[in-house]
Amino acid sequence: MPAFDLITKPWIPVRQGNELKLVSLEQALLEARQFTRIEDPSPLVTTALHRLLLAVLHRALQGPEDAYQAAEWFRDGFDGEKIRGYLHKHRGRFDLFHPERPFYQVPDFTLERSRRSWTVLAPELNSDNNKVLFDHTLTSRPRPLHPAEAARLLVANQTFALSAGKSVLCHTATAPVATAAIAVVLGENLHETLCLNLVSYPKRERERDLAIWEGEPIRVSDLANCQAAKATPKGIVHRYTWLSRAVRLEPEEEDGQPVVRWIAYASGIRHEEAAVRADPMVAFRPDPKDPSKQYPLGFREGRALWRDLASLLPKPGSTHSLGVVDHARNVYRALGTRFRERGLPVMVSGLANDQAKIELWRGEIYRLPEAILGDEDIRGFVEGNLEKAEVMGKALNGAALALATHLLTQGERQPHKDDVNKLVQGFPHQIAYWSALEARFLDWIQRLGPDFEKAQGRLEKDWQEALKQEALRAWQLTRLAVGDDAKALRAIHKSEGILLGHIYGKEGVGAKGN
Repeated sequence: MPAFDLITKPWIPVRQGNELKLVSLEQALLEARQFTRIEDPSPLVTTALHRLLLAVLHRALQGPEDAYQAAEWFRDGFDGEKIRGYLHKHRGRFDLFHPERPFYQVPDFTLERSRRSWTVLAPELNSDNNKVLFDHTLTSRPRPLHPAEAARLLVANQTFALSAGKSVLCHTATAPVATAAIAVVLGENLHETLCLNLVSYPKRERERDLAIWEGEPIRVSDLANCQAAKATPKGIVHRYTWLSRAVRLEPEEEDGQPVVRWIAYASGIRHEEAAVRADPMVAFRPDPKDPSKQYPLGFREGRALWRDLASLLPKPGSTHSLGVVDHARNVYRALGTRFRERGLPVMVSGLANDQAKIELWRGEIYRLPEAILGDEDIRGFVEGNLEKAEVMGKALNGAALALATHLLTQGERQPHKDDVNKLVQGFPHQIAYWSALEARFLDWIQRLGPDFEKAQGRLEKDWQEALKQEALRAWQLTRLAVGDDAKALRAIHKSEGILLGHIYGKEGVGAKGN
Protein backbone atom coordinates (compact mmCIF):
# COMPACT_ATOMS: atom_id res chain seq x y z
CA MET A 1 0.00 0.00 0.00
CA PRO A 2 1.48 3.42 -0.94
CA ALA A 3 2.14 6.00 1.75
CA PHE A 4 2.51 9.76 1.85
CA ASP A 5 3.48 11.13 5.26
CA LEU A 6 2.43 14.78 5.48
CA ILE A 7 4.71 15.32 8.48
CA THR A 8 7.90 14.57 6.54
CA LYS A 9 6.98 14.78 2.83
CA PRO A 10 7.05 18.19 1.09
CA TRP A 11 3.56 19.39 0.16
CA ILE A 12 2.99 22.89 1.66
CA PRO A 13 3.96 25.69 -0.79
CA VAL A 14 6.00 28.48 0.82
CA ARG A 15 7.91 31.52 -0.39
CA GLN A 16 11.56 31.68 0.69
CA GLY A 17 13.21 34.76 -0.76
CA ASN A 18 12.70 34.56 -4.51
CA GLU A 19 12.07 30.81 -4.42
CA LEU A 20 8.73 29.02 -4.21
CA LYS A 21 9.21 25.57 -2.67
CA LEU A 22 7.31 22.73 -1.03
CA VAL A 23 7.98 21.84 2.60
CA SER A 24 6.64 19.28 5.03
CA LEU A 25 4.26 19.99 7.87
CA GLU A 26 7.11 19.71 10.35
CA GLN A 27 9.31 22.12 8.38
CA ALA A 28 6.50 24.65 8.01
CA LEU A 29 6.10 24.76 11.79
CA LEU A 30 9.69 24.48 13.01
CA GLU A 31 11.41 26.56 10.31
CA ALA A 32 8.63 29.11 9.87
CA ARG A 33 10.94 32.12 10.30
CA GLN A 34 12.78 31.12 7.13
CA PHE A 35 9.64 31.42 5.00
CA THR A 36 7.95 34.67 4.03
CA ARG A 37 4.51 33.15 3.65
CA ILE A 38 2.40 30.23 2.46
CA GLU A 39 1.77 30.84 -1.23
CA ASP A 40 -0.58 28.82 -3.43
CA PRO A 41 -2.26 29.96 -6.67
CA SER A 42 -5.60 29.43 -4.92
CA PRO A 43 -6.38 31.77 -1.98
CA LEU A 44 -8.73 29.06 -0.70
CA VAL A 45 -5.84 26.59 -0.38
CA THR A 46 -3.61 29.24 1.22
CA THR A 47 -6.22 30.04 3.87
CA ALA A 48 -7.06 26.42 4.59
CA LEU A 49 -3.38 25.56 5.10
CA HIS A 50 -3.06 28.39 7.63
CA ARG A 51 -5.99 26.95 9.58
CA LEU A 52 -4.40 23.49 9.55
CA LEU A 53 -1.06 24.77 10.87
CA LEU A 54 -2.80 26.80 13.56
CA ALA A 55 -4.80 23.74 14.64
CA VAL A 56 -1.61 21.69 15.05
CA LEU A 57 0.08 24.48 17.04
CA HIS A 58 -2.90 24.95 19.36
CA ARG A 59 -2.94 21.26 20.23
CA ALA A 60 0.83 20.71 20.34
CA LEU A 61 1.61 23.78 22.46
CA GLN A 62 -1.64 23.66 24.48
CA GLY A 63 -2.07 27.39 24.12
CA PRO A 64 -1.56 30.24 24.05
CA GLU A 65 -3.27 31.13 27.29
CA ASP A 66 -3.38 34.78 26.23
CA ALA A 67 -1.76 37.38 23.98
CA TYR A 68 1.25 37.64 26.33
CA GLN A 69 2.18 34.00 25.78
CA ALA A 70 1.67 34.43 22.01
CA ALA A 71 3.98 37.45 22.20
CA GLU A 72 6.66 35.29 23.90
CA TRP A 73 6.43 32.77 21.06
CA PHE A 74 6.53 35.64 18.57
CA ARG A 75 9.80 36.84 20.08
CA ASP A 76 11.48 33.60 21.21
CA GLY A 77 10.05 30.93 18.90
CA PHE A 78 7.93 27.82 19.49
CA ASP A 79 8.89 24.88 21.69
CA GLY A 80 10.19 22.54 19.01
CA GLU A 81 10.22 19.49 21.27
CA LYS A 82 6.51 19.83 22.01
CA ILE A 83 5.70 20.13 18.31
CA ARG A 84 7.87 17.13 17.38
CA GLY A 85 6.41 15.09 20.23
CA TYR A 86 2.85 15.88 19.19
CA LEU A 87 3.48 15.04 15.54
CA HIS A 88 5.22 11.79 16.50
CA LYS A 89 2.28 10.82 18.72
CA HIS A 90 -0.18 11.23 15.83
CA ARG A 91 2.16 10.25 12.99
CA GLY A 92 -0.09 7.49 11.63
CA ARG A 93 -2.98 9.93 11.28
CA PHE A 94 -1.04 12.20 8.91
CA ASP A 95 -0.52 9.51 6.24
CA LEU A 96 -2.64 10.45 3.23
CA PHE A 97 -3.10 6.80 2.17
CA HIS A 98 -3.09 4.97 5.50
CA PRO A 99 -5.31 1.85 5.10
CA GLU A 100 -7.10 2.32 8.41
CA ARG A 101 -6.63 5.99 9.43
CA PRO A 102 -6.05 8.11 6.31
CA PHE A 103 -5.58 11.82 6.99
CA TYR A 104 -8.84 13.83 7.01
CA GLN A 105 -10.77 10.97 5.34
CA VAL A 106 -13.32 8.23 5.97
CA PRO A 107 -11.37 4.95 5.82
CA ASP A 108 -14.20 2.54 4.90
CA PHE A 109 -15.66 4.73 2.15
CA THR A 110 -15.14 3.00 -1.20
CA LEU A 111 -15.38 3.76 -4.90
CA GLU A 112 -18.18 1.20 -5.14
CA ARG A 113 -20.38 3.60 -3.17
CA SER A 114 -19.25 6.83 -4.83
CA ARG A 115 -16.78 7.04 -7.72
CA ARG A 116 -15.89 10.67 -8.49
CA SER A 117 -13.08 12.42 -10.32
CA TRP A 118 -10.61 14.15 -7.98
CA THR A 119 -11.56 17.42 -9.72
CA VAL A 120 -14.59 17.63 -7.42
CA LEU A 121 -12.11 18.86 -4.78
CA ALA A 122 -11.06 21.91 -6.84
CA PRO A 123 -13.54 24.77 -7.47
CA GLU A 124 -11.58 26.04 -10.48
CA LEU A 125 -11.89 22.71 -12.35
CA ASN A 126 -14.79 20.89 -13.97
CA SER A 127 -16.68 18.32 -11.98
CA ASP A 128 -20.02 16.65 -12.55
CA ASN A 129 -21.89 19.42 -10.72
CA ASN A 130 -19.55 22.40 -11.33
CA LYS A 131 -18.91 23.29 -14.97
CA VAL A 132 -16.22 25.91 -15.54
CA LEU A 133 -16.36 27.84 -18.83
CA PHE A 134 -12.66 27.93 -19.73
CA ASP A 135 -11.58 24.65 -18.15
CA HIS A 136 -11.21 21.60 -20.38
CA THR A 137 -10.54 19.00 -17.69
CA LEU A 138 -12.07 15.65 -18.60
CA THR A 139 -13.88 14.21 -15.60
CA SER A 140 -14.21 10.90 -17.46
CA ARG A 141 -10.41 10.51 -17.53
CA PRO A 142 -8.80 13.04 -15.17
CA ARG A 143 -5.06 13.61 -15.24
CA PRO A 144 -3.05 11.91 -12.48
CA LEU A 145 -2.84 13.98 -9.31
CA HIS A 146 0.35 14.03 -7.23
CA PRO A 147 -0.21 13.29 -3.53
CA ALA A 148 1.11 16.74 -2.49
CA GLU A 149 -1.53 18.49 -4.59
CA ALA A 150 -4.18 16.01 -3.46
CA ALA A 151 -3.41 16.85 0.18
CA ARG A 152 -3.72 20.60 -0.45
CA LEU A 153 -7.02 20.23 -2.28
CA LEU A 154 -8.36 17.90 0.40
CA VAL A 155 -7.67 20.42 3.18
CA ALA A 156 -9.17 23.27 1.15
CA ASN A 157 -12.28 21.30 0.22
CA GLN A 158 -12.98 20.38 3.83
CA THR A 159 -12.95 24.13 4.58
CA PHE A 160 -14.84 25.50 1.57
CA ALA A 161 -17.09 22.66 0.32
CA LEU A 162 -20.49 23.82 -0.94
CA SER A 163 -23.67 21.80 -0.79
CA ALA A 164 -24.55 20.29 -4.17
CA GLY A 165 -27.92 19.01 -3.01
CA LYS A 166 -27.03 15.35 -3.45
CA SER A 167 -25.03 12.70 -1.64
CA VAL A 168 -24.87 8.92 -1.42
CA LEU A 169 -24.75 9.40 2.34
CA CYS A 170 -26.95 11.64 4.47
CA HIS A 171 -26.99 15.13 2.90
CA THR A 172 -25.36 17.46 5.41
CA ALA A 173 -25.07 20.76 3.54
CA THR A 174 -22.29 23.31 3.23
CA ALA A 175 -19.02 23.49 5.22
CA PRO A 176 -19.32 25.78 8.29
CA VAL A 177 -17.27 28.68 6.87
CA ALA A 178 -17.60 27.91 3.15
CA THR A 179 -19.44 31.13 2.35
CA ALA A 180 -17.63 33.37 4.85
CA ALA A 181 -14.73 35.70 4.15
CA ILE A 182 -11.87 34.26 6.23
CA ALA A 183 -9.25 36.65 7.58
CA VAL A 184 -5.57 35.92 8.24
CA VAL A 185 -3.36 38.60 9.81
CA LEU A 186 0.03 38.69 8.05
CA GLY A 187 3.42 39.12 9.71
CA GLU A 188 6.87 39.69 8.23
CA ASN A 189 7.37 35.92 7.97
CA LEU A 190 5.35 32.75 8.44
CA HIS A 191 6.32 32.42 12.10
CA GLU A 192 4.99 35.91 12.88
CA THR A 193 1.85 35.20 10.89
CA LEU A 194 1.15 32.06 12.90
CA CYS A 195 1.71 33.86 16.22
CA LEU A 196 -0.55 36.76 15.21
CA ASN A 197 -3.39 34.31 14.46
CA LEU A 198 -2.93 31.96 17.43
CA VAL A 199 -5.80 33.38 19.43
CA SER A 200 -6.04 32.63 23.13
CA TYR A 201 -6.77 28.96 23.85
CA PRO A 202 -7.61 28.67 27.54
CA LYS A 203 -7.59 25.39 29.42
CA ARG A 204 -11.37 25.11 29.68
CA GLU A 205 -11.63 25.15 25.87
CA ARG A 206 -8.74 22.85 25.05
CA GLU A 207 -9.96 20.20 27.50
CA ARG A 208 -13.15 19.70 25.50
CA ASP A 209 -11.64 20.40 22.08
CA LEU A 210 -10.13 17.94 19.60
CA ALA A 211 -8.67 17.84 16.12
CA ILE A 212 -10.07 15.49 13.48
CA TRP A 213 -6.95 13.30 13.72
CA GLU A 214 -7.16 12.92 17.52
CA GLY A 215 -10.42 10.99 17.74
CA GLU A 216 -11.44 7.69 16.20
CA PRO A 217 -11.92 7.96 12.41
CA ILE A 218 -15.44 8.71 11.24
CA ARG A 219 -17.06 5.70 9.56
CA VAL A 220 -19.62 5.36 6.78
CA SER A 221 -22.12 4.04 9.32
CA ASP A 222 -21.78 7.30 11.27
CA LEU A 223 -22.54 9.38 8.17
CA ALA A 224 -25.37 7.24 6.81
CA ASN A 225 -27.44 7.97 9.92
CA CYS A 226 -28.83 11.51 9.53
CA GLN A 227 -29.32 11.89 13.27
CA ALA A 228 -25.73 10.91 13.99
CA ALA A 229 -24.16 12.84 11.10
CA LYS A 230 -24.32 16.20 12.86
CA ALA A 231 -22.42 17.88 15.68
CA THR A 232 -21.65 21.17 17.36
CA PRO A 233 -18.06 22.47 17.48
CA LYS A 234 -16.25 21.61 20.69
CA GLY A 235 -13.67 24.36 20.31
CA ILE A 236 -11.51 26.35 17.96
CA VAL A 237 -9.50 23.36 16.63
CA HIS A 238 -12.65 21.33 16.07
CA ARG A 239 -13.86 24.24 13.91
CA TYR A 240 -10.58 24.46 12.00
CA THR A 241 -10.54 20.71 11.21
CA TRP A 242 -14.24 20.08 10.57
CA LEU A 243 -15.02 16.98 8.46
CA SER A 244 -17.33 18.71 5.98
CA ARG A 245 -17.03 15.94 3.40
CA ALA A 246 -16.60 12.19 3.47
CA VAL A 247 -13.59 11.61 1.23
CA ARG A 248 -11.42 8.61 0.46
CA LEU A 249 -8.54 9.05 -1.96
CA GLU A 250 -7.90 5.94 -4.08
CA PRO A 251 -4.19 5.80 -4.97
CA GLU A 252 -2.84 4.25 -8.16
CA GLU A 253 0.74 3.61 -9.16
CA GLU A 254 2.21 5.35 -12.17
CA ASP A 255 5.92 5.23 -13.05
CA GLY A 256 6.57 3.83 -9.59
CA GLN A 257 4.88 6.78 -7.84
CA PRO A 258 1.45 7.03 -6.18
CA VAL A 259 -1.10 9.21 -7.97
CA VAL A 260 -4.81 9.86 -7.55
CA ARG A 261 -7.48 9.91 -10.27
CA TRP A 262 -10.58 8.70 -8.47
CA ILE A 263 -12.00 9.38 -5.04
CA ALA A 264 -15.03 8.42 -3.01
CA TYR A 265 -16.85 11.64 -2.14
CA ALA A 266 -20.04 12.54 -0.27
CA SER A 267 -21.40 14.72 2.53
CA GLY A 268 -19.69 14.70 5.92
CA ILE A 269 -20.72 16.00 9.34
CA ARG A 270 -23.49 18.59 9.50
CA HIS A 271 -22.38 21.65 11.46
CA GLU A 272 -24.78 22.96 14.09
CA GLU A 273 -23.76 26.19 15.78
CA ALA A 274 -23.02 26.01 19.49
CA ALA A 275 -23.00 28.59 22.25
CA VAL A 276 -19.20 28.78 22.17
CA ARG A 277 -17.17 31.57 20.65
CA ALA A 278 -17.50 32.25 16.96
CA ASP A 279 -14.80 31.28 14.48
CA PRO A 280 -11.91 33.72 15.20
CA MET A 281 -11.16 34.14 11.48
CA VAL A 282 -14.69 35.14 10.49
CA ALA A 283 -15.95 38.74 10.57
CA PHE A 284 -19.60 39.61 11.05
CA ARG A 285 -21.76 42.33 9.53
CA PRO A 286 -25.12 43.66 10.71
CA ASP A 287 -28.25 42.69 8.82
CA PRO A 288 -29.25 45.87 6.88
CA LYS A 289 -32.91 45.13 7.66
CA ASP A 290 -32.33 44.37 11.34
CA PRO A 291 -29.07 45.79 12.81
CA SER A 292 -29.56 43.70 15.96
CA LYS A 293 -28.77 40.59 13.92
CA GLN A 294 -25.27 39.67 12.75
CA TYR A 295 -24.27 37.55 9.77
CA PRO A 296 -20.85 36.30 8.65
CA LEU A 297 -19.20 38.68 6.23
CA GLY A 298 -18.74 37.07 2.82
CA PHE A 299 -17.90 37.84 -0.76
CA ARG A 300 -20.83 38.81 -2.93
CA GLU A 301 -20.91 39.25 -6.67
CA GLY A 302 -21.34 42.93 -7.47
CA ARG A 303 -20.31 44.15 -4.02
CA ALA A 304 -16.64 44.76 -3.21
CA LEU A 305 -15.58 43.61 0.26
CA TRP A 306 -14.00 46.95 1.22
CA ARG A 307 -17.51 48.43 1.50
CA ASP A 308 -17.85 46.31 4.67
CA LEU A 309 -14.34 47.04 5.95
CA ALA A 310 -15.70 48.13 9.33
CA SER A 311 -16.56 44.46 9.96
CA LEU A 312 -12.82 43.71 10.12
CA LEU A 313 -12.20 46.24 12.88
CA PRO A 314 -12.23 45.47 16.63
CA LYS A 315 -15.56 45.82 18.40
CA PRO A 316 -14.85 46.22 22.11
CA GLY A 317 -17.11 44.04 24.23
CA SER A 318 -18.76 42.39 21.21
CA THR A 319 -18.99 38.62 20.73
CA HIS A 320 -18.88 39.26 16.97
CA SER A 321 -15.54 41.04 16.85
CA LEU A 322 -12.97 39.55 14.43
CA GLY A 323 -10.89 37.40 16.78
CA VAL A 324 -7.60 37.30 14.87
CA VAL A 325 -7.44 41.10 14.47
CA ASP A 326 -8.21 41.61 18.17
CA HIS A 327 -5.52 39.08 19.04
CA ALA A 328 -2.88 40.54 16.70
CA ARG A 329 -3.44 44.00 18.13
CA ASN A 330 -3.00 42.63 21.66
CA VAL A 331 0.17 40.71 20.71
CA TYR A 332 1.81 43.89 19.42
CA ARG A 333 0.75 45.71 22.58
CA ALA A 334 2.25 42.92 24.71
CA LEU A 335 5.48 43.23 22.74
CA GLY A 336 5.48 46.97 23.36
CA THR A 337 5.92 47.70 19.67
CA ARG A 338 3.90 49.82 17.30
CA PHE A 339 2.52 48.49 14.07
CA ARG A 340 4.64 49.00 11.03
CA GLU A 341 4.06 52.12 8.96
CA ARG A 342 2.34 49.99 6.36
CA GLY A 343 -0.31 49.12 8.91
CA LEU A 344 -1.58 45.71 9.92
CA PRO A 345 -1.95 43.58 6.75
CA VAL A 346 -5.00 41.32 6.74
CA MET A 347 -5.57 38.78 3.96
CA VAL A 348 -9.25 38.03 3.39
CA SER A 349 -10.18 35.03 1.23
CA GLY A 350 -13.33 33.23 0.27
CA LEU A 351 -15.85 32.50 -2.44
CA ALA A 352 -19.26 33.68 -3.56
CA ASN A 353 -21.87 31.21 -4.71
CA ASP A 354 -25.33 30.94 -6.16
CA GLN A 355 -26.72 27.88 -4.40
CA ALA A 356 -24.16 25.14 -5.27
CA LYS A 357 -22.56 27.05 -8.13
CA ILE A 358 -19.40 29.03 -7.42
CA GLU A 359 -19.52 32.53 -8.89
CA LEU A 360 -16.05 33.67 -7.81
CA TRP A 361 -13.24 33.01 -5.37
CA ARG A 362 -10.64 35.53 -4.42
CA GLY A 363 -8.16 36.81 -1.89
CA GLU A 364 -7.58 40.44 -0.98
CA ILE A 365 -5.15 42.19 1.37
CA TYR A 366 -6.13 45.25 3.40
CA ARG A 367 -3.72 47.32 5.47
CA LEU A 368 -5.39 48.56 8.64
CA PRO A 369 -3.68 51.62 10.20
CA GLU A 370 -2.78 51.36 13.86
CA ALA A 371 -5.10 54.22 14.79
CA ILE A 372 -8.13 52.55 13.23
CA LEU A 373 -7.58 49.46 15.44
CA GLY A 374 -7.11 51.24 18.72
CA ASP A 375 -9.77 53.94 18.85
CA GLU A 376 -13.49 53.21 18.98
CA ASP A 377 -14.28 56.78 17.87
CA ILE A 378 -12.24 56.33 14.70
CA ARG A 379 -13.98 53.03 14.00
CA GLY A 380 -17.34 54.78 14.27
CA PHE A 381 -16.05 57.55 12.02
CA VAL A 382 -15.06 55.03 9.34
CA GLU A 383 -18.41 53.25 9.60
CA GLY A 384 -20.27 56.55 9.23
CA ASN A 385 -18.33 57.57 6.14
CA LEU A 386 -18.79 54.16 4.54
CA GLU A 387 -22.51 54.61 5.09
CA LYS A 388 -22.33 57.98 3.30
CA ALA A 389 -20.82 56.18 0.32
CA GLU A 390 -23.75 53.75 0.34
CA VAL A 391 -26.27 56.60 0.48
CA MET A 392 -24.57 58.33 -2.45
CA GLY A 393 -24.58 55.03 -4.35
CA LYS A 394 -28.33 54.69 -3.74
CA ALA A 395 -28.93 58.21 -5.06
CA LEU A 396 -26.89 57.39 -8.14
CA ASN A 397 -28.80 54.18 -8.68
CA GLY A 398 -32.11 55.99 -8.13
CA ALA A 399 -31.22 58.39 -10.94
CA ALA A 400 -30.30 55.44 -13.17
CA LEU A 401 -33.64 53.73 -12.44
CA ALA A 402 -35.50 56.91 -13.31
CA LEU A 403 -33.44 57.28 -16.50
CA ALA A 404 -34.23 53.73 -17.60
CA THR A 405 -37.92 54.21 -16.82
CA HIS A 406 -38.15 57.39 -18.93
CA LEU A 407 -36.25 55.77 -21.80
CA LEU A 408 -38.62 52.79 -21.89
CA THR A 409 -41.86 54.70 -21.38
CA GLN A 410 -44.08 54.71 -24.49
CA GLY A 411 -46.65 57.49 -24.22
CA GLU A 412 -48.86 56.68 -21.26
CA ARG A 413 -47.70 53.08 -21.10
CA GLN A 414 -45.29 52.39 -18.23
CA PRO A 415 -42.53 49.83 -18.77
CA HIS A 416 -42.37 46.57 -16.86
CA LYS A 417 -40.04 46.69 -13.86
CA ASP A 418 -38.04 43.69 -15.14
CA ASP A 419 -37.27 45.57 -18.36
CA VAL A 420 -36.24 48.62 -16.34
CA ASN A 421 -33.95 46.60 -14.10
CA LYS A 422 -32.37 44.85 -17.07
CA LEU A 423 -31.58 48.19 -18.72
CA VAL A 424 -30.16 49.59 -15.47
CA GLN A 425 -27.85 46.60 -15.17
CA GLY A 426 -26.38 47.56 -18.52
CA PHE A 427 -25.53 51.09 -17.37
CA PRO A 428 -21.92 51.69 -16.22
CA HIS A 429 -22.80 53.82 -13.17
CA GLN A 430 -22.38 51.23 -10.39
CA ILE A 431 -19.14 49.71 -11.65
CA ALA A 432 -17.65 53.14 -12.39
CA TYR A 433 -18.61 54.59 -9.00
CA TRP A 434 -17.55 51.75 -6.72
CA SER A 435 -14.37 50.74 -8.57
CA ALA A 436 -13.06 54.33 -8.60
CA LEU A 437 -14.05 54.85 -4.97
CA GLU A 438 -12.16 51.78 -3.73
CA ALA A 439 -8.69 53.21 -4.40
CA ARG A 440 -9.68 56.56 -2.92
CA PHE A 441 -11.02 54.91 0.23
CA LEU A 442 -7.92 52.79 0.80
CA ASP A 443 -5.75 55.91 0.46
CA TRP A 444 -8.13 57.85 2.72
CA ILE A 445 -7.99 55.41 5.67
CA GLN A 446 -4.19 55.56 5.65
CA ARG A 447 -4.49 59.20 6.71
CA LEU A 448 -6.18 58.19 9.95
CA GLY A 449 -3.64 58.71 12.69
CA PRO A 450 -2.99 59.87 16.26
CA ASP A 451 -3.97 63.44 15.36
CA PHE A 452 -7.44 62.27 14.36
CA GLU A 453 -9.32 64.92 16.37
CA LYS A 454 -7.54 67.73 14.53
CA ALA A 455 -7.80 66.07 11.12
CA GLN A 456 -11.38 64.77 11.43
CA GLY A 457 -13.01 67.79 9.78
CA ARG A 458 -10.64 67.76 6.82
CA LEU A 459 -10.97 63.98 6.40
CA GLU A 460 -14.75 64.17 6.39
CA LYS A 461 -14.75 67.02 3.87
CA ASP A 462 -12.28 65.24 1.58
CA TRP A 463 -14.32 62.04 1.64
CA GLN A 464 -17.53 63.88 0.82
CA GLU A 465 -15.74 65.55 -2.10
CA ALA A 466 -14.52 62.15 -3.33
CA LEU A 467 -18.07 60.79 -3.21
CA LYS A 468 -19.36 63.75 -5.20
CA GLN A 469 -16.63 63.55 -7.83
CA GLU A 470 -16.95 59.83 -8.44
CA ALA A 471 -20.75 59.91 -8.49
CA LEU A 472 -20.74 62.72 -11.08
CA ARG A 473 -18.14 60.91 -13.19
CA ALA A 474 -20.18 57.72 -13.07
CA TRP A 475 -23.32 59.65 -14.03
CA GLN A 476 -21.51 61.30 -16.94
CA LEU A 477 -20.51 57.88 -18.27
CA THR A 478 -24.14 56.78 -18.01
CA ARG A 479 -25.29 59.88 -19.89
CA LEU A 480 -22.85 59.07 -22.68
CA ALA A 481 -24.02 55.45 -22.76
CA VAL A 482 -27.66 56.35 -23.50
CA GLY A 483 -26.83 58.66 -26.41
CA ASP A 484 -27.81 62.22 -27.27
CA ASP A 485 -31.01 61.97 -29.27
CA ALA A 486 -34.02 63.98 -28.17
CA LYS A 487 -35.60 61.20 -26.13
CA ALA A 488 -32.35 60.42 -24.31
CA LEU A 489 -31.76 64.10 -23.48
CA ARG A 490 -35.30 64.45 -22.11
CA ALA A 491 -34.86 61.29 -20.00
CA ILE A 492 -31.52 62.57 -18.65
CA HIS A 493 -33.03 65.94 -17.75
CA LYS A 494 -35.95 64.31 -15.90
CA SER A 495 -33.84 61.81 -13.94
CA GLU A 496 -30.54 63.42 -12.97
CA GLY A 497 -32.18 65.69 -10.41
CA ILE A 498 -32.32 62.70 -8.05
CA LEU A 499 -28.53 62.55 -7.90
CA LEU A 500 -27.92 66.30 -8.11
CA GLY A 501 -30.49 66.95 -5.42
CA HIS A 502 -28.66 64.60 -3.08
CA ILE A 503 -25.30 66.23 -3.82
CA TYR A 504 -26.22 69.92 -3.88
CA GLY A 505 -29.59 70.09 -2.18
CA LYS A 506 -32.89 70.75 -3.93
CA GLU A 507 -32.28 74.45 -4.31
CA GLY A 508 -29.07 73.87 -6.23
CA VAL A 509 -30.31 71.22 -8.63
CA GLY A 510 -31.36 73.50 -11.43
CA ALA A 511 -28.14 75.49 -11.54
CA LYS A 512 -25.85 72.44 -11.26
CA GLY A 513 -27.85 70.38 -13.72
CA ASN A 514 -27.66 72.91 -16.57
